[in-house]
Amino acid sequence: MGARSLRTVFFLIAVAILAFASPAYAFDETTSTAGDWATCGECHLPGAMAGTGTRWGPHGGYTATTHACEACHTLHDAPTDFNLLPGETIYATCMTCHDGTSTIGEGVYGAIAGRGLNVASRHGIETTTVIPGGSASTGGSSVGTFAGPGGKLTCSDCHSPHGNNCVAPFYGERQRSYRWGIMTLQTQNRLLKQRPGNATTATPTYGSDWCLTCHQGRASTLSATHNHPAESLATTTTPFTYNNVARLVTGANATTTTLGPLGANNGGYLMPFPRTPQQAGHAPICQQCHEDARNVGSLSATGNAGTVSPYLVTSADGRVASDNPRFQNFPHETTSYRMLVEATATAYYDDLCLNCHPVQQLP
Repeated sequence: MGARSLRTVFFLIAVAILAFASPAYAFDETTSTAGDWATCGECHLPGAMAGTGTRWGPHGGYTATTHACEACHTLHDAPTDFNLLPGETIYATCMTCHDGTSTIGEGVYGAIAGRGLNVASRHGIETTTVIPGGSASTGGSSVGTFAGPGGKLTCSDCHSPHGNNCVAPFYGERQRSYRWGIMTLQTQNRLLKQRPGNATTATPTYGSDWCLTCHQGRASTLSATHNHPAESLATTTTPFTYNNVARLVTGANATTTTLGPLGANNGGYLMPFPRTPQQAGHAPICQQCHEDARNVGSLSATGNAGTVSPYLVTSADGRVASDNPRFQNFPHETTSYRMLVEATATAYYDDLCLNCHPVQQLP
């Protein structure tokens, strides 16, 4: 093959990568020294990031000679006076890469509206200081002071833009990366802080306790108000986490569970009655009720077995309506009421409760 033909092949490959990548590209390919994947692929392909939880594109893995800083910061000609960043606020800066409103965007906010659907619930960025269920004494709402304008909630209250002091990597469901057009899942920490909202206590693992750092009034141990039992350090010394939860095995009329990550498996949302040995003595973690909208499956009439609906994600952020779940934007925004896994846009329905409480076992 001649030099001209080779150039043509490389050009077509580059075009293919750009076609499948998100609208923003973090690295200057002519100057970056971050390694073999210091190209568009550093953010948009698995490469060195896959399965390690140690590389997060321009958000981590820095060295003394890195060129990653310039992906977000411009030293002498920044368009704003806000930390030499491209946006006037933290949220505006994040949206330069993570905006999902475009037809090709794989963003954390805007993907649902970008696919022509309505957002039913979301974490309100730069719109509120109110924390639902934030009061540890009453279980009611509280007011927090966050990093956004006017003390309102913003992206950096939950995420570390530089990858510092993050939770342990976990196998999430988000599928955004393409390699030659093939979707991949990655074990990463999603840049989640161990101290979201400047919490006084660090939470090193993603699970109920991470949610409870802000939503303290949703814990199971309050005397002033009654909450649905949730697995946390307040209820047991070894709580289940997102990385380690009892999942019902797939297939019809399954009766056994195995321990594994909640992500990429709908079996973690069904709890037969009586509970399986792995489930015995454990309450659900928050994310078993609050996650991306999906069809998890159903228990049998007696409740002692379940049929798990297959987890199926074939395209990024809702491009394919038949995917289960269709969107993977939790906890940013969802199509369901109060970010429940099974609900309409305005209310939950009984099938959510029947995932763990079969009719024949009700008192």
